[in-house]
Amino acid sequence: MTYRTLIVEDDADIVESVIDTLESLGHEHDWAKSQEEARQMIAATQNESNRYTYVLLDLQIPVKFGRGLASIEHGEHLAKEMHQNPTMHGLPIIVMTAYGKEGLEIATNLCEHGVVAFINKPFPHTGRTLASVIQSVLTQTYRKHNSINNEKSLKPENLFQGGDLVFYPDRAELCGVSILTPSKSAQMWTILKALTQRRDNDRYKSLAGNALAALVTGNGGQGSIAGSIRDFRRNVAEILAQELGQKIEPDDVIETSNAGYRFNAKITIKNPPPPTEARQGNTRSMEESVSDDPSVQRQSQILTLLATGERLRGPGIADKLRFSPTTAKREVESLKAQGKIEFVGAAKTGYYKIVPSPQNEGTND
Repeated sequence: MTYRTLIVEDDADIVESVIDTLESLGHEHDWAKSQEEARQMIAATQNESNRYTYVLLDLQIPVKFGRGLASIEHGEHLAKEMHQNPTMHGLPIIVMTAYGKEGLEIATNLCEHGVVAFINKPFPHTGRTLASVIQSVLTQTYRKHNSINNEKSLKPENLFQGGDLVFYPDRAELCGVSILTPSKSAQMWTILKALTQRRDNDRYKSLAGNALAALVTGNGGQGSIAGSIRDFRRNVAEILAQELGQKIEPDDVIETSNAGYRFNAKITIKNPPPPTEARQGNTRSMEESVSDDPSVQRQSQILTLLATGERLRGPGIADKLRFSPTTAKREVESLKAQGKIEFVGAAKTGYYKIVPSPQNEGTND
């Protein structure tokens, strides 16, 4: 994919630095020095072949270059115009600001108009650099767009056909994908556990909203139960669409019957696999024993990646292993809790590394 950006900035020194970064990334660019020039360039890019893929915007710009004072208000108006323009709608806007916290507040207020990130001027040379911000925004934006496009073009064979629902101590996984953790929603966790009951004919038992509410709160609250299940259905649909490219209907996991709520017959409740036995001598290795637990497999991939010595943060691990950012963060936190990896260095410039096993510490071989 060819990336093309519109730079809106009236400071030539800043633009020189921006262009150096874009040329290093291999991105094409146009430079507008005012609100008026930006409007003209946007109007000239109506064809699919020459449209911009993102915008680098300085909010404090003049209406016309060389005439009148630059104002943050002019940049705000331009951001709104771009967001409302059919050919620019949904385009990520990165705000370049020299106003620190004030700039952050402005960018936050404009998030409804396409602003997805900001970076302070002068640009940092390490850590959260202009290049890293651009790459992060493009990865997140176009990964999401591709997921939406894939969901729209799903064929019948991509419809959810059912799968195994496995309850681990810290999460529930459907088709190998984490869909809920008790820490995120203790109420929904209790509901799912209650719905695992079966009748004599091996069908899942239906539980009314008031019965579930009594289990959760002890004093009713059917509206809260309905809201939790509604949110759960929506979240599962989004997660499976993104992770597996499958389209899931509201009743595909939890269906509503005359008697209440129950698991759909296409869902199979399974126990988690037994934990992997420790190796002889209780030594630890990056090459973990083969496990059926998808989380263990993902963590093994992370350990193998970090064993190469590459200095990576969470987003870098996600990109390298093609994990979603949420999945990568969860597995990294788990490895940290196990004492297998650690974060070294400053918060903005540090990286993850493997914690040496006790047997290897102090050896000179």
